[in-house]
Amino acid sequence: MTQENGMEKEGLKPAKGTSIPLNAVENGTNSSEKEKSSEKSSEKFNTYEEQVKFYEKRIRAFHKAKQKANEADELCNLGILYYKAGKLQEAKHCHERHLHLAKGCNNARSEKRAYCNLGCTYRRIGSLDNAIECYDEGLKLAKELGDRTGEGKLINNLANIYEQKGDFDRAVFYHQRRLKLAKELNDLDAESKSCASIGNIHHLLGNIRESIAYYERLVASLKFKLARQEHKDKEKIEGNSEKSPGTTVAEGEVESEQSAVNRRNSDSISITSSRSDGSGSLVHKNLSKG
Repeated sequence: MTQENGMEKEGLKPAKGTSIPLNAVENGTNSSEKEKSSEKSSEKFNTYEEQVKFYEKRIRAFHKAKQKANEADELCNLGILYYKAGKLQEAKHCHERHLHLAKGCNNARSEKRAYCNLGCTYRRIGSLDNAIECYDEGLKLAKELGDRTGEGKLINNLANIYEQKGDFDRAVFYHQRRLKLAKELNDLDAESKSCASIGNIHHLLGNIRESIAYYERLVASLKFKLARQEHKDKEKIEGNSEKSPGTTVAEGEVESEQSAVNRRNSDSISITSSRSDGSGSLVHKNLSKG
């Protein structure tokens, strides 16, 4: 039905063997520290081992300096790296430490990310009840913070895990909650994915009429999405023509707008950046993947 390819995807998006994003923390970060962080973000890594050593060094430095918020962020990054490498016990340890520090700092957003990412790790390990407990705690925090995007991602994670447990009634319940929220947020991606998931479950259960109804809603959503995309592409091409007569649209511009079409309905892992968390992803968005 659904596949897990990340955490708050609004989740798990570490560097793919090249550069790793190291964004400044919300609190306690002055301009010089932001500049240093920006410089670090362009650092290149040839191997997985180099990435691990880099984060471990940063964690030790922040721990020594008693900068708990920064230490928590780097633990989140390292946990995501371990998760992607399949080192799940190491990932679990990092996210547990992240959660402990976030609680100590009274940082609800960081705590929400930790719960989401820890939940995704538990799911991969096979501890589904522990994963549900983490997602539930993360969902409570998302509601308290008014983070509706993060709320949607965590609801999606819960729907996925109940599918995995074979509890299809609860899975449909959470997918429908996500669908309602997606419509309120005018999030066509989430809306279409929710319709697809609900349609798939009804099809599996032999509820053909219900399945068709949700597939028809999926098709309608995708048609609207396509029309909106084509309109955006047309405006972009016309805009570039007006600015630079005779030139064509740069290759990456349209492609970046269309990339969302290929996203799957997956667990969301939450990445470290407070800016990305504000939008909702470890990681991935989809160890919230939210």
